[in-house]
Amino acid sequence: MSTNAKWIIGILLALVIGLGVGLAIVAGDDDEDDEAPSTVTISTTTETAAPTTTETEPTEPTEPTETTTTDSGSGGVPAP
Repeated sequence: MSTNAKWIIGILLALVIGLGVGLAIVAGDDDEDDEAPSTVTISTTTETAAPTTTETEPTEPTEPTETTTTDSGSGGVPAP
């Protein structure tokens, strides 16, 4: 028997065993959903509200302000 045939048989055997285990798990599952109602009713309600509007007054653009800084001489790196 060739090596390829052995690999194919091994893979097929693994698949069959895997499917058997999966089937056993599904069959052994105790169906806990038996207590659930057989019909489900979903009610939907829609509410409509009057649209709200807000009015804002336009603002005047502000002019840029100029700032100056002075060195107090404390802190920082001392001059060489």
